Order: sequence, then structure tokens, then C-alpha cells
Amino acid sequence: MEHDLVSISPINGRYRREVQELSDYFSEFALMRERVFVEIEYLIFLSKLLNLDLKAIKKKTIKIRKEFDFNDAKRIKELEEKIKHDVKAIEIFLKEKIDDKKVSPYIHFGLTSEDINNLAYARLLKRFTKKLLLPVISVLILELCSLAKKSSQCVMLSRTHGQPASPTTFGKEIAVFAQRLMDRFEKLKKVRFAGKLNGAVGNYNAFVAAFPEIDWIKETKQFVRKMGLEPIVATTQIVPHESYSDFFYLISSINNIVLSLNQDLWLYLSYGYLELQTEEEEVGSSTMPHKRNPKDLENSEGNLEIANSLLKLLIFRLQRNRMQRDLSDSTIKRNYGVALAHSILGYKRTISAIKRIRINSEKMLQDLLNHPEVFSEALQVLLRKEGSENAYFQVMKFVKNKKLTTDTLLEIAQRLGLSNDSLKRFKDLIDKKYVGLAPQIAIIIVSHIEKKLKSKLKAQKT
Repeated sequence: MEHDLVSISPINGRYRREVQELSDYFSEFALMRERVFVEIEYLIFLSKLLNLDLKAIKKKTIKIRKEFDFNDAKRIKELEEKIKHDVKAIEIFLKEKIDDKKVSPYIHFGLTSEDINNLAYARLLKRFTKKLLLPVISVLILELCSLAKKSSQCVMLSRTHGQPASPTTFGKEIAVFAQRLMDRFEKLKKVRFAGKLNGAVGNYNAFVAAFPEIDWIKETKQFVRKMGLEPIVATTQIVPHESYSDFFYLISSINNIVLSLNQDLWLYLSYGYLELQTEEEEVGSSTMPHKRNPKDLENSEGNLEIANSLLKLLIFRLQRNRMQRDLSDSTIKRNYGVALAHSILGYKRTISAIKRIRINSEKMLQDLLNHPEVFSEALQVLLRKEGSENAYFQVMKFVKNKKLTTDTLLEIAQRLGLSNDSLKRFKDLIDKKYVGLAPQIAIIIVSHIEKKLKSKLKAQKT
């Protein structure tokens, strides 16, 4: 608790309990542990390739990998402070731990720091996506589906440009957000991070100098694939970051969709279409006892805007590097967790808000009935169907800037010569609130998404 109160960043302070799982992927300890893992895997790979004592190496390294703890991390930091190089400190740490003069020369053999870093970061991002990011997004989508399903028939006045427009249902509008997020979700699952293992400037210089007889391109490709990544040969000292940019762009796109959702829900709350269920002792205002404020939606909005400002930097900046290498991207990469923590926090707050929403369908219906002019679209298309060439402007003359009722709309229809059959159809459309296929669209979208997501969740459990 004391740590929470003195932290500079709210991610490590005020919000830590909500995002602390991310420390398994983006803390300094997590990065050290992953670097150690990659170094050991490379040593085992090299021992097979060079016919070293594989059994002895596996025996010596298995304990290091399984039992890596904070004492090990502290030792690495001590070494780094002394030599001023974080990855070289990992190499020295492993040499100390393995303590074998025959093995030591092959630890970090032929590698540059970025051979280890690019694989470590990509693996951490890949695991984070699978274990945390996709699950919380799927929960958000399913919450939206549940809300859309139960409100598929809730008639609501649309607003285009902020003004009354043709009717819809609340459920259909929520289903649209669910579908948009599902589209991004599917694309996010398909992102494959690039990985490289080719030395100081990407040419295998050191590898070939020592062992020219080995097909290093073929062998290192296999190693990168074993690490769960897509091997890339055309690199400088660093891996090209297009796959990272694609990944961060998709997250920023998801954030934008959730931002738009937050803002729409906020507006629906302000219209009285929705109500927030609050706890008995929950305070909305320090001076106004009646207040029930959409704090979760507003908090989500702020967090997602912070996230997107950082994601924009990651998307565009990581693709640029001076010639074969400079270190400017190193400190930027250490902020992956900050951007992603704010994103996760935003999703969680939106989920919390959705769970507390109660739909006021009576208020929605009344607001629609207060704007019967929106039914004039149906009138003009029925007149067109009967051959009226100037139907749009004829109707506009009677309805624009006029105070109308449904009865006066029916009178206008008669004056404009609408046939009895079409007049009956127009009255029926008004009675059914002219929502088109909105209820069906909501159910189709929800059914499609739920089928896909629930089958995936079932497959993961089995």
C-alpha cells in the first residue's frame, strides 16, 4: 500500500491492483527472465549444431531457467551497473551460474544484444496477447453481445449530426460496436511477430568467421521458428518493426472503437436512455448528494487516450532507426507495458460500466414519439414507389421546421395523394416504429459473434 502511494506513475500506484498481471510480461524482471531463457535456448541450439556436450549443458541450465528469481535479477543489475550494459550482464550472469570453461565461450556466441532482445520482446508480447489481451477483449465483446441481445427490440431515436433521424433499436447500435471489435479481435489473433538471429549488422559475420561450413540462414530460421516467431533474414542489427507497428495499430484501433462506445453510452446516459446502478454508499459528487456519474466510462476514455498517444509513438517511431542501429528505440520499447496497461485498464472500466447499465426503454420510446417527423422518410419513399417524381421535396415542404404529430403526418400523406393501400402501410410502419430490420440485425450479429467466441473459449479449456 505504501508503494502505491509513492509511485510516480498511476499504473504502478493507484491502478496497480487492476493491471498488476502485466508485470509478468513488461517488468524489468520479466525482461531479464525472458532474455535468460532465450540465451539458454540458443546455447542448447548451438550445442546440437556444434556437437557439444548437450546432456551436460541441459543439466546445468534447466535449474537456472526454472528457478530464476529476484536474487538472480539483482545479480544481473549489479553486473549491469558495473559494466553499463544490460544484455552483456546476462551473459556474465550465465557464465557465473554455469561455471564451465568448456561451455562459457559459447554463451552468447556470435550474437549481438538485439538478437536476444528482439526474440525476448516478441515472445513477451505474444504471450501477453494470448494470456491477457485477447481474453479481456473477448469479455468486453461478450458483454456487448449480452446487452445487444436483451435490448434488440428497444426502439430508439437515431441521431445523425446530433439531430433526430430514422429510428433504430438500442440493441442494434450496441451490436455494431460488438461487430467492429470482433473484426479487430480476429485480426489481432493473426499478428505474427518477426524475429531475427543474424549478428551485429544482420550478415552473420561472426557466425561465418567461426564456422563457415554451417548453413546459418537455414539453421537460425529454424531456431527463430522454435521461439514461436516468423524468421526474417533482411535486417540490420535490429529486426524491422513492421509487425510490431501492425500489432500496435490494431490495439489503437480497438481503443478508438471503445472510445467511441464510451462516448455514445455517456450521451445515452445524459439523454436518460440509460441509468447507472450504483452501490448504496457510492458517492457521485462531493456536494450534490443525488449524483450518479458515469465515472467508469470517463476513466476508460482518459486511459485509452493516454494509451493511444503512446501507441501512436510506437506505431511510427519503431520503424525508424539510424543506419544499422541506434539506441533511441530501447527506452521506447520499455514503455510497451505502459501503453498496454492503460489499454487494458480502459477495457476493464468499460466492462464495469456496461455491467451497471439499466436500459430505460420507456424514455427511449417517448423521445421517439416526440419526433414524429422522422417517419417522413417512409412517406417519401412510399410516394416514390407510386411514381411521384418530386416526392422528397413535396414531403419536405410539409414537414421541415414544422411541429408535427403522427396524425398530421397521416393527413399530409392523404393530401399528397398516397393510395389507400400505401396509407395503410404507412400507418403500420408508424405503429411499428419504423425500425426496419434493426432487431434482426442485432440478433444476427450477436449470434455470429457468440458462436465464434464461445467455441474458441471452449476449445481453450479443453
